[in-house]
Amino acid sequence: MKRFLSVLLCSLLLLSLAAPLVSARFSYTNYTDTGIGIVSGKAIGVGDLEGYQGITTKVEITLTLQRRLKGTTGWSTYVSGTKQTFNNWYGTSSLSKASIDKGYEYRTKAVYVAWSGSKSETITDYSPAMGY
Repeated sequence: MKRFLSVLLCSLLLLSLAAPLVSARFSYTNYTDTGIGIVSGKAIGVGDLEGYQGITTKVEITLTLQRRLKGTTGWSTYVSGTKQTFNNWYGTSSLSKASIDKGYEYRTKAVYVAWSGSKSETITDYSPAMGY
């Protein structure tokens, strides 16, 4: 229970600091929020999608933690998450990795799928990079 509350609090903090992705071109997605936090050598990635009540019927979120050596380009997958499905018009997912390596930058990649019946739209978003 204690771990759940700390992850939830970190998730809420990350989401409150991140700038939401908002675009009029999405039919079933009101906004997405993708964030990352590093606390005591542990990386926590968070993804949040809010659709439209009465329009969005299902949300899928797949998170990946990526990293790259500081001062380089090109991100690589560090931790792959599983797809989480929410039979609702919104969803929040998190992914964590304890004991991350120093000398790297980390970010969260999120792939969001919002459904309305049999129709869907996919949004890929990235958190800002965070060094450790």
